[in-house]
Amino acid sequence: MKSELLGTLFLSEKRKDLLLLLIEGPRDIDEIKDILDVTSSAIMTQIKILMSQGLIIHESGLYRLSDMCRVIVKKMQPLLDTLSVYADNKDYWENHNLNAIPSYLLDRIEELGNCELVEPDLNRMYELPEKLEDSLKQSNYVKEVSSYFSPAYPGVYIDLAKKGIDVSVIVTEPVFDRLQNEYNEGTKEFVNLEHGNLFVCEEKVELASSTVTDKFMALSLFYRTGIYHNHAVMSFEETALNWGEDLFMHYLNISKQITDSDI
Repeated sequence: MKSELLGTLFLSEKRKDLLLLLIEGPRDIDEIKDILDVTSSAIMTQIKILMSQGLIIHESGLYRLSDMCRVIVKKMQPLLDTLSVYADNKDYWENHNLNAIPSYLLDRIEELGNCELVEPDLNRMYELPEKLEDSLKQSNYVKEVSSYFSPAYPGVYIDLAKKGIDVSVIVTEPVFDRLQNEYNEGTKEFVNLEHGNLFVCEEKVELASSTVTDKFMALSLFYRTGIYHNHAVMSFEETALNWGEDLFMHYLNISKQITDSDI
């Protein structure tokens, strides 16, 4: 019975789509056909299967989920969303270190929603991907966590802060050491800007970087081998922004702010 019910729920795209539609509320057959863009014969076959399992009820000309099916479908949605995140960028998730993401946020990975992989052009391999940089310029604030050093970052974030964009950057102690030794003047300039905030995380950061703004969220992970390649998965969905904010706060809570006297 268990395997039969699982097959009913997951082995048909039409049944899955119908269940997700009915979680929004009861529908008559014409609404179902129009919204799902299916024929009567095709969808009625699936409706009969779902009714035989007690998942759908037909009353007063409307089809609705049974009480237990409503509970089941609510549980289905996070799994389907997680599978969608994975399937859209399967190679990325397979080959990168997901353990770098705090476990409670990894459990919410479906919140990233519709992601796209962004990479820099070959002629700017050590710079920010162009789409990422353009999106930064359109943001009202920027919050980043970074465990690797990029020569492109100091100049970009100084420019953003000078334009009145609130920029908060959390780095690891090794990255801060390089900023002090190789970009001392620029680092001092950044922390003294009204909109520039620099923090050093006092614990290990295993992800390469995470950036969240009011416009987008971008996540860059190391390969499982520890190698870093300049690319990121990027999402513009509201749930992804909330997820990115929580990731930033996770590290902010274990970081100390840097002032001019620390440099």
